Amino acid sequence: MRTPTGGDAHDDNVDGVDVDGVDAVAAALAAKYAAAVAGVASAEAEVMAVLAEAQAVGLERVAEIPRSAGREAELPLRALAAELGACARQPDRSVQRRMNDAHTLVNRFAASFEALAAGVVSVGHVRAIVEHGVKLTDPEVRASFEVEALERAASTTPGRLGPQLARLVEQVQPTTFAERHQVARKSGGVWVRDVEDGMTELLLRGPAVPVHGIHDMITHIARDVLNTAHAAETADAAAASAAGTGEPAADAAAAGGAGGAGGAGGGIVDSRTLDQVRADVLMEMVLTHRIDTETGEGLGDGHGGLASIRATVNVTVPALALAGVTDDPAELVGRAPIDLDTARILAKSVPGWERVLADPITGGVLAVDRYTRSADLTRHLRVRDPHCRFPGCRMPTHRCDMDHGEDFALGGATDHRNLCALCRRHHTLKGETPWRVKHHPGGVIEWISPGGLHYTDTPPPVTIGFIPDVEDAPF
Repeated sequence: MRTPTGGDAHDDNVDGVDVDGVDAVAAALAAKYAAAVAGVASAEAEVMAVLAEAQAVGLERVAEIPRSAGREAELPLRALAAELGACARQPDRSVQRRMNDAHTLVNRFAASFEALAAGVVSVGHVRAIVEHGVKLTDPEVRASFEVEALERAASTTPGRLGPQLARLVEQVQPTTFAERHQVARKSGGVWVRDVEDGMTELLLRGPAVPVHGIHDMITHIARDVLNTAHAAETADAAAASAAGTGEPAADAAAAGGAGGAGGAGGGIVDSRTLDQVRADVLMEMVLTHRIDTETGEGLGDGHGGLASIRATVNVTVPALALAGVTDDPAELVGRAPIDLDTARILAKSVPGWERVLADPITGGVLAVDRYTRSADLTRHLRVRDPHCRFPGCRMPTHRCDMDHGEDFALGGATDHRNLCALCRRHHTLKGETPWRVKHHPGGVIEWISPGGLHYTDTPPPVTIGFIPDVEDAPF
């Protein structure tokens, strides 16, 4: 990086740029930015040090539990992760995963951790080093790999570093690629991650060939759909031109094709990008097990087979929005907001609905009933608790247990004042660790951590709306 020199540079400097082409302002900003990034790296190292310490404490407590305890042996780690997550307002599952990652970094990649603390490398660099280096089980081999990796990290970005490290690991691996691939296949899976504006990502991890094959297949189909739309537009333009000039439609079509689709027809009918059509193709194929590349049937509306969904999905839709009076968004309960068009398509396939009456001031649930019969406790709780009631947890209610705050065997009542939805993870946390729960009026839940801290979880407000009638709810 070139830096401004001293002396009388201000005499030939206009708006921070001198006659020699040195932008003093840009250089100063770059230096400030680099310093700030280094500060962020140092702060991240402090966070990881705390998380690694927490993991070490948890592992010590786990070691004190008899081996016969089975899955209960993990509870000390869960309890600690919940303590840290609740205090920092972060999901405890994420905290527990980061505790493990930080412990690996601090104890197996000490040089990388020190470089991060010094601000020499970023978190992205460190993640790449750990991701590839953790495959090396020999400490000496791993240490030599880390030295080379840090040297490369000093001169490139995390994105470019990853492929370099993959090749470096391949050179020092004691086992063949084929042997490692057989092990790696066991880590395959499919995950869902909710993002902003009612969108969700479907993540697939599997062998490279079939996964790339899937991508290639839906790309070919998506291109066929767009080409069909292009051909139809060209034909329409040719027909319109022929009608206006009297020349044969075939000649007009040829002229239109030579000039592109941007003539009388104003461009391709289907204005979606290839990526957008790919997404619609995949959803249509998975949900309906069919695809029509000639007509693009099921793809034109961009909803990708929504009408074919028959799974147990709990969607809350404001009544006035469902009727088209307001634009209030619907919600895929416990997961993410969804657009009203999607909600209306799902509503058409639901056999029955429940009416929810809410307090007009607080939004709290007052009653849940149906037109044909009165509400019962299960419906009331399913509406009041759209997701697990541990602070920060968004596990949908249909995947949760209904837990007694005060144990039923000890006299706890089975009513809405003593019940709440807890996912299996937090249900176990409450029952098997020092975490405690208190129920307060209005469905407010107070959690008391092993460290003596108090966290309040309040039911989300509910407007007058409708939710699907699900008779076979698991609770």
